[in-house]
Amino acid sequence: MVTGLRVSELTNLKVRDVSPDGGQILVQRKGSKELIVFVPNHELQEEFHRYCQMRSEHSSSASPLFLNTVGRRLCAATFRKRLRALSKRPRIEPHLSPHLFWHSTATLLIEEGIDLRMVQALLGHTNLKTMEIYVRVSNHALKRALQQADILCALGDNGWKRPFWVIILSSFNTVA
Repeated sequence: MVTGLRVSELTNLKVRDVSPDGGQILVQRKGSKELIVFVPNHELQEEFHRYCQMRSEHSSSASPLFLNTVGRRLCAATFRKRLRALSKRPRIEPHLSPHLFWHSTATLLIEEGIDLRMVQALLGHTNLKTMEIYVRVSNHALKRALQQADILCALGDNGWKRPFWVIILSSFNTVA
C-alpha cells in the first residue's frame, strides 16, 4: 500500500478512522487537515477489515489502531525501532526508515506515471517546489519514457526502404 503517511499520522490512527470495509483510512494531517487514504489491494482491505473488527471487539472505536506490546498506543519511536529490527532480519542495507518509505513512495508513483499534483496531495505538500526534495527522475524511468515515445520509430515511417535515422547513422560509418 502506497500512502506517504508520516509516522506520527500512522501511529495516531484510531480504529474508527478505517472504513467498515477496510478500503479507506481517514488520516488527520498536521494543520488540522484530513486526508483519505485509499487501500486499492483487496487482500489488504480484508486484513484491515478483520484487524479492525478484532480491535473493535476488544476496545472502543476511539482507541488507537496500532498498539505496543503492553496494549497502549504505538508511539513513533517504537515504530521506528520495529522497522529497523525488521530490516535487520533479511539484512536490508541501508536499514529501512520511514523517510526511505516516504521518498520511495513519491519516486515510485511518479515513475509509474501518476500526476505530480496527485503525488503532492498524497504527501501533503502545499507547494510543488517541496517535491524536489523527495522526487528525482531515475534513469530507469527516463529510459522507459523514451522507449514508449520511440520518436525514431515514428520518424522512420516515411515511405523509404530504410528509416531515415539508419541512413543518417550509416553515413557516419563511411570512410571518406
